Amino acid sequence: MKILIVFMGMLLICAAFVFYQNDMGRYARAQTALKALAEECAAGAALYFDETAYAEGRTVFNETEGRAYISHMLANSRVPAPDVGAAGLIAASVSFYDDRGAYGVSAGPYGVIRHPSVVVRLRVATEDIFRLPFLTVTALEREAMYELPN
Repeated sequence: MKILIVFMGMLLICAAFVFYQNDMGRYARAQTALKALAEECAAGAALYFDETAYAEGRTVFNETEGRAYISHMLANSRVPAPDVGAAGLIAASVSFYDDRGAYGVSAGPYGVIRHPSVVVRLRVATEDIFRLPFLTVTALEREAMYELPN
């Protein structure tokens, strides 16, 4: 009887390790997909700029077109991942830093902005990714910055 109890305990512990590894793989894939989408949104939004200001030698982003591009990318994406169920839509927060006087401000982990940049932060609510009862992740968030050096 003691062997059965020890075997069942070892089986439960090993099963928990397998579940954790599988769920962690899903979490990593979802984070990577969300990061790639944030980078694509930031890089694409940085391509839209005001042509008249550019002709004068200044870099000024066209925020309306940039936000429309980001909305299009979010509407047509399959993020966070095929095996992670989203519980809502992806929310995007966009910040444009350009020659309109936005230099010298802090962009959090990116430091002080000195060049034209676009920062995109994506957040999506998900179903609980981990199956173990003591681990709960119900939201994913990634941020990316695209900088245009002078």
